[in-house]
Amino acid sequence: MHRHLLATAVHAALGAALIASPAHAQDPAPSPAPTEIDKVTVTGSLIPRTEIETATPVISISAENIKRQGFKDVYDVLRAQPLATGAVQDSQFIGGFTTNAEPISLLGLDPGFTLVLIDGRPMADYPLLYNGQSNFTDLASIPTAMVERIDIAPGNQSAIYGSSAIAGVVNIILKKRIDGTHLNLRFGGYDQGGGESTRLQLIGGKSFGELNLTYGLQYSMQDPIYGYDRRRIDSTNDNPDPEARYGTRNFVHINADVSPNEYIDPGAATCASLGHLFNGTIIRDFRPNRGYYCGSREDVGYATVMNRKRDISGYLNASYALNDKTELYGTLLIGRNKSEANPGTRIWTTAEATNGLFLNDVSGQFETYQRIFAPEETGDVDANNERQTSDSYNLALGSRGGIGDSAWNYDAYFGRSQYTVDSKQLWLLGAASDAFFEQRFLGPVIDHVGPYPVYAPGDDSGFYRPLTPAEYASISDVIHTKSETWTQNFNLQLTNTELFNLPAGAVGFAAVLQAGEQSWKNPTDPRVVNGDFFGLTGTQGEGKRRNQALGLEFRVPIFSQLTASVSGRYDKYKNVGAGSDSDGTYKIGLEYRPVSSLLLRANYATAFKAPDMAYVFAGDSGYFTSVVDYYRCATEEPGESIGNCTYNGESVSGQRSGAKDLKSITAKSWGAGIMWAPSGNFDVSVDYYNIKIDDEVNDLNIDAVLRTESACRQGQLDIASPSCVDALTRITRLPADAPVPLQLDSVRTNPINVSKEEVQGLTAKLNYRWETERWGNFALGANYNVTLKHENQQYPGDPVIDYLRDPFYSSEFHSIGSASLSWMKGPWTTTLYGTRYGRTPNYASQIDPAGYSTEGGGRMKPYVTFNGSTSYEFGEDVSLSFTVNNLFNKMPDRDETYTAYPYFNNFNYNIYGRSFMVEVNWRFGAGSQ
Repeated sequence: MHRHLLATAVHAALGAALIASPAHAQDPAPSPAPTEIDKVTVTGSLIPRTEIETATPVISISAENIKRQGFKDVYDVLRAQPLATGAVQDSQFIGGFTTNAEPISLLGLDPGFTLVLIDGRPMADYPLLYNGQSNFTDLASIPTAMVERIDIAPGNQSAIYGSSAIAGVVNIILKKRIDGTHLNLRFGGYDQGGGESTRLQLIGGKSFGELNLTYGLQYSMQDPIYGYDRRRIDSTNDNPDPEARYGTRNFVHINADVSPNEYIDPGAATCASLGHLFNGTIIRDFRPNRGYYCGSREDVGYATVMNRKRDISGYLNASYALNDKTELYGTLLIGRNKSEANPGTRIWTTAEATNGLFLNDVSGQFETYQRIFAPEETGDVDANNERQTSDSYNLALGSRGGIGDSAWNYDAYFGRSQYTVDSKQLWLLGAASDAFFEQRFLGPVIDHVGPYPVYAPGDDSGFYRPLTPAEYASISDVIHTKSETWTQNFNLQLTNTELFNLPAGAVGFAAVLQAGEQSWKNPTDPRVVNGDFFGLTGTQGEGKRRNQALGLEFRVPIFSQLTASVSGRYDKYKNVGAGSDSDGTYKIGLEYRPVSSLLLRANYATAFKAPDMAYVFAGDSGYFTSVVDYYRCATEEPGESIGNCTYNGESVSGQRSGAKDLKSITAKSWGAGIMWAPSGNFDVSVDYYNIKIDDEVNDLNIDAVLRTESACRQGQLDIASPSCVDALTRITRLPADAPVPLQLDSVRTNPINVSKEEVQGLTAKLNYRWETERWGNFALGANYNVTLKHENQQYPGDPVIDYLRDPFYSSEFHSIGSASLSWMKGPWTTTLYGTRYGRTPNYASQIDPAGYSTEGGGRMKPYVTFNGSTSYEFGEDVSLSFTVNNLFNKMPDRDETYTAYPYFNNFNYNIYGRSFMVEVNWRFGAGSQ
């Protein structure tokens, strides 16, 4: 009985919308009645219990709070949580490999270090690769209509759940029982235009004797937001550097024989003849130290910052009671997502293999021609959209119940999750484009000087003549790829909450036996990998992995106030056609309750992550990217800012492949905390976490390799150090006697298994509820996370990188805090939700090639946003709510050093602005249980 107060407080916190009674609110020393509290399974443990709070701190977000706090979907919920401190590439980042996916980074760690579960079962990975390198879980495919609550347990959880649970576990609990039917319609849009959305949800349930059904259907649609929809990023005139306010090089002819390269002036009349392109924005523009060319300052705005989406999801949960001991059950969550993302306009240059350079036999100079095609040429703003159709499902079929008249219970099920992405995109063909412009004005290749082709161009007018949509179509083709992942396993779980009795109470026990398989298949169009498309290559690979696991957990009451939890698990993985690995993990937790309202807790755990399928099975893959050649910037243009350096934006070819000998990543973590719940209306907790990761697998960051190479060549780092030796062997440059001496040619990256990482921090949460006779009921909730330490060491013997103080390696938030205040009176409910994001480094701090502070380096001030919602109940069956996200239309603070488009850190912030949503809910029958 002495534990009931703490359990009651936490149960109440999970439903913050329910205000406690006046007696609880006013009683300074409450004495709860010894009512029986049902045992439940909580995230972070397999043993059912009455206490929701255990040795592992868990943050729970209810479906009601998701609605009231203004979140539009599951990704929004998790991205706003204080534990999600890491910067990520989401659908705002149109230049990546996963333009439609939405990952999170808990505690600033890699997205793949967070295990995402649905009802305790793992989801399939997203088929495409995060940053072209690693697997992760996409949160865009989970419909909010079916979510009962979301639990987040930070820190190592492998002893319970197996691989990948290093940063923590996100467990999405779906609705299991609903009486009656709920129909919900929501629509809204953004203050500044674009992004209009509509969502229709139908959920309900019905019992037929021993059969219970819960069902759901959700359809949603979202219009895109383009860069030109936001004044802050619709033009290069928004660049904070006045010297960089010139247009994109839509038509440019370059003399590369001089340094810096000079533009060959096309003349005002030539540019005027192109003035209708890009919605009438092409002008004769001037770039300092380069010259005149024809370009548009609005060109940059023709990329999406929010994708067009059309989603439909269905959910069915069924349970059938065979008798009073046995239940059969099945759950199916299925979804289809159609999206379109515009990566911006297409580029063509002469001589792709030599970074655009050819020898002009007429002028005797090395030159380059570059074209960026306007929407009027492609036929439509959306002609180049990447169109994806994603299909996913999560299935579980099982039986659970008691074994005879004993205290033993079982849960046996088969689970399978699958994710398929079908992608189509129109792209320029390299050979066809070259042939087209050779016929137009270049003429045929007449010779080669080393790797450089020799042309004798004719009249430039052919270059400065726009294409027709038919001509553009003739030099383009559709890239079509279909990628797939799935994971499946058979799982048998046994539990006994009273295995045997000790003087302090009953010993709880759980065991799990698991056997499964997972697959990853990313068969990119072979023409992409072969380089047939201009300026494009891609990832490829496929493989399968089998796994078996055995896990045990004990909950032991040592004495009346102290309880220990001990769990252990052994996992074995076999990569088909590659290596195998196994790992044993364990976790020890202590819960000390000196009085009924106080919990002191501590835990120590080990964890592992099997190497990503992509890290093991990736085939020889490549990519083209624009990089900063830090070495040439430093040596050829000393004193010039990186933003204005000639060699900022150099095109380079990258290559990578998997490594079949990779071993598991291992980790150790410990934590300690305190929770106080003096009444059923108030609870507060503070917890410390410390995670150390060994043998981490990372694909080398190409920007970091180039920075390291520059520092090594300049003597800022020891050229004989392991990092310098490695960086210099990865980078290929043209010879010193080439027409463009030491020009970057290629960079090779691959996964390695030697890095170390450590993160430490504090989390805190508070819930307070009170009732007044005159003013109604109130509920206050708050969460906070601060990172105290985050360090990484790439190679043994290398200097340790401090992510919190060497900001060009990381722009994660040092702290995030959130708070909500709800008011309920009669039919009215109003909630104000705010989030404070701590300081992050500015752009100047991030681009320093040597890794130290530079002129202009500094930190951005904290960033605060608010959501507000109000709802009104029209009787028992109809309610209307109005929500404003980003209540004060807060935009990312201006960073005067961020001179690269989009002129703010879009891995940390978004540019969407204020949005409005109206929601109508009809209830037919009783409410959700």
